[in-house]
Amino acid sequence: MRPAFTPLRRADLTVRPARDNDLPALRRLVETSARVHLHLDWWTLEDWIGNPACLIAEADQHIIGLGMGVRDVSEVAWLRAVVMEDGLGVNVLLDVLLPPMLAALRLQGIRQLVCMAWANWLSDKLSEHNFSPMTRVVTLAQNDAIFPPRKSMNGILLREAEPTDLDTITALDHAAFGTEWWYSGTTFFRAMHDPTRFIVVERNGLPVGYGFGHVFGAQAHITRLAVHPEQQGQGLGTRLLEALITHFRAQGAETITLNTQMDNEDALRLYRHFGFTSAGDMVTVWRTYL
Repeated sequence: MRPAFTPLRRADLTVRPARDNDLPALRRLVETSARVHLHLDWWTLEDWIGNPACLIAEADQHIIGLGMGVRDVSEVAWLRAVVMEDGLGVNVLLDVLLPPMLAALRLQGIRQLVCMAWANWLSDKLSEHNFSPMTRVVTLAQNDAIFPPRKSMNGILLREAEPTDLDTITALDHAAFGTEWWYSGTTFFRAMHDPTRFIVVERNGLPVGYGFGHVFGAQAHITRLAVHPEQQGQGLGTRLLEALITHFRAQGAETITLNTQMDNEDALRLYRHFGFTSAGDMVTVWRTYL
């Protein structure tokens, strides 16, 4: 690693796509750097090596920075990795990585690049690189199980999701969320093999919503909850949320968290009815148009 007191300039850096043989150095960079933005969900760095928008910055043939903007299924890509050594300024790295990254994304038909920048060192700089705020995401937490009165509904079935549901779940997801948030069938396949519980709600035999989450010791996190827009406002989200909370409490979770957009009033109203309150964590989602 280069000494922290040696400042690096744009002219000191070269940029190229990451290759398989870079992985050991990239892992060391992630493990040793004080500035690591990784938003990989159920993917890994290895999955994206070879993508033309997965780029490294080198100085004297030494890897000192990583940037990765990749799509899932829509015309929106996410800035899923920004990592750098000490001695390298955030603006310097973004100056050299973003232009070729955006060029590579344009060739893939990408129209937007967005970033959920939890780290202040990254969020504070994105506005200087043509990013503007898209929305804010807040973390909510429930410490005591609260179950509001539910509506009486006929023909409702809650069941475990199966691999044969993947196409239906993906279609529900794309109907319920804006393109920035879409998951692909491959992402759902990966998520289905990882969560503590992944459930589907059926109405009159047809899947109309889904939800899943994970337990980590005494804490659980609800990762996703969606109901088809034509079925919203009828208590199906309540059923899904109640089922997930009940399961996680039975697994020993003392605190249950979830994330939602600050401008999603319907979701906020639902979660507040279940006693979810702000956990104090809020993040800006930034967007730039290509």
